[in-house]
Amino acid sequence: MAGAFKRTANLVVLAVVLAPIGALVHACLRPQVFACEGDAECVVDELEGSCVGAGFCAYPDEACDSSLRFGPAAGDGMAGECVPDGETDPTAASDDATGCEPCDAPPDRCHLPTGSCRDGACVYPLAPSGTDCGGDDSCVHVAHCDGAGSCEVVEQTLCNDPPGPCHEFSGECFGPGECSYVLRPRGTACEDGDGCTLDDRCDGQGTCVSLEECASDNPCAKGSCGSSRQCSFFPVVEGTQCGPEPIHACCSGACVNLEQDASNCGGCGVVCAASEVCSTLQPTPTCVPT
Repeated sequence: MAGAFKRTANLVVLAVVLAPIGALVHACLRPQVFACEGDAECVVDELEGSCVGAGFCAYPDEACDSSLRFGPAAGDGMAGECVPDGETDPTAASDDATGCEPCDAPPDRCHLPTGSCRDGACVYPLAPSGTDCGGDDSCVHVAHCDGAGSCEVVEQTLCNDPPGPCHEFSGECFGPGECSYVLRPRGTACEDGDGCTLDDRCDGQGTCVSLEECASDNPCAKGSCGSSRQCSFFPVVEGTQCGPEPIHACCSGACVNLEQDASNCGGCGVVCAASEVCSTLQPTPTCVPT
């Protein structure tokens, strides 16, 4: 048996010879998959084929009930198989008797554009590995079919680098290298990268702000930002009022009640003995025996 490649119109087929019994003989090569649009594309030397309803070339073979067998360029699952009885003419794929609509709407770009009707459903051959499947998505730059029906993205624009902490982490791509990020609501906690600004919050316009440098939750400690842009906290002056009444005073950086604190009874640093308690019976709280 001798075989050679020949290209007719836009279809590459494998030149074959018929065995004496009329069967189509295939070479042990794996040809590319090509669809046909007319019978003229299915002529190989003196062998005349037909472009059948599946959109691929088929050649005479009396061993098939339809007397036609798909050529080697029909792709996986069809190449070398007998053509079903209902698909022996170009319009068979859309014949109402098959139960199929015209098989010209593949599920994706990794299936060939023309399918065949089988058991009342359209079946589409797989697109060859390496077929471009990026389509019209401007955010997908390079994508190839894997030969098994899936599209593998090789290069795309990923929107996971927001301009600041007051934008949502994941954005939406609207063009090559172009992303849009949703603003985080006003009051959302954020970090502006400055060690001297605490309790940072988003302003609702995309900016992380803080109202005061080194703000302290302790009324008896004052924050200060040093040259290293880090906060340090120092006790305020002893006895500084830190509550609604004068008896609430700052002692050693803590707000205490001078009427109840045995370590600061009536004033900072006035410590009652173990056998004494801080009493308010006098005008000024004083340590008295228990």
